[in-house]
Amino acid sequence: MNETEFPLKPLPERDDLYFPDLDLNISKVVPTALSLLGMDFDTSKLLNKYLERKEGWKTIKSSKISKVVVLVLDALGFESFKRYSLLLKNCYKRNGVAISSVFPTITSTCMVTIHQGSMPIKHGIVGQKIRFTEIGTIVDTLTLRTKDTRFGNLETAGVKVKNFLWEDFLLNDNSPIISIDLIENHIANTGLSHLLHEHPHSIGYSSHVDCFAAAKRILETPVNRPLFLKIYIGSIDSISHRYTTDSHVLEDEIRSIEEILFKFFERLDSQIASETAIFITADHGQENLTPEKKIVVTEEEEDYLKNLLESRGRSGRVVHLFSRPGKHEAVVQWFKVKIGDNGVVLTPNMYPDFMGEGANSSKVIDRIGDVQVVLGKNASIFFGHSGDYDTTFHLGLNATHGSLSRDELIVPLLFGRIADFVK
Repeated sequence: MNETEFPLKPLPERDDLYFPDLDLNISKVVPTALSLLGMDFDTSKLLNKYLERKEGWKTIKSSKISKVVVLVLDALGFESFKRYSLLLKNCYKRNGVAISSVFPTITSTCMVTIHQGSMPIKHGIVGQKIRFTEIGTIVDTLTLRTKDTRFGNLETAGVKVKNFLWEDFLLNDNSPIISIDLIENHIANTGLSHLLHEHPHSIGYSSHVDCFAAAKRILETPVNRPLFLKIYIGSIDSISHRYTTDSHVLEDEIRSIEEILFKFFERLDSQIASETAIFITADHGQENLTPEKKIVVTEEEEDYLKNLLESRGRSGRVVHLFSRPGKHEAVVQWFKVKIGDNGVVLTPNMYPDFMGEGANSSKVIDRIGDVQVVLGKNASIFFGHSGDYDTTFHLGLNATHGSLSRDELIVPLLFGRIADFVK
């Protein structure tokens, strides 16, 4: 995708980092989907104005819709979609648009944004490893683990992490809509799930075949209320991390998922397929890492930084820094010198441009810190070690995300009745 197809404003004096689109973004996918089931939202929460010119949207709006599916393919950036997709790409002109992710482009933040239908500064999960003053420590919001021995794993420690959210869950147990989640067995009802649901109740699956077979059974089971099914597939993210976005392995993974997905479409009861709308999107894309743009903070430098920092969090290619009193400017200058041209350093007065009005409030700064290190194209940073996780087989971290490259920010959105995808 070139700049004219999806224009993003570049950061000053950068040609590799961009501001997210705060209007046309992933926060509006679920409200748009739920509006088809009768939920009311302000038009500012919906994508309708961007979809209405598409034939697929016109068909949805003229149809009786009783069930809606939202399928999230973790880390399927638009460039990878355009490059490797066969089946879904054929539907894109009629049934698709490109949309923006949010900052930081990290799974915890993006998935809560999608589920809640609101921006990170509204729901409060503004990064992956961020500080919660409620318990006074950095929490990995993906796993709910901390380094604080008082807590360890917040689930087992009995901490009510839903209290970390700044707003109520979008759907609750009293909703007139039946809400069901399909997610991999090993992460169902654990970790991040507790920030997505009042009472985590995901259904686990063991493979892509199992996933879509379960989806078929769920949709074909008679219910007396509108049904909202959310499906999460994480394998594209894992494949990209290990093999990069330039890999035939990633191509195979995307096409394998598509093949099984379309079999699901074809085998679904035809009446149900005509009354079920589906939205297919991603939370973020990936950025390949290169050795020449790797930054290593040595153990000696880490010792020095202890004098400047109270704590440090992280969202992939973004580092969240919490300066000691009176050390803010020293932190900013140290990291500007350290990363050089391989990124930018942000301070709170800049936060609203990336996250929206109110992002420079004290409650946001308390969670992500007063300094953000945002890495540029192909760049990575490692603290106290080389970052070479596997020097023999090179099966370590070869691509990741969190920052603001176009590949990280822009993702596809496809929509339509399931019946429309098999015509």
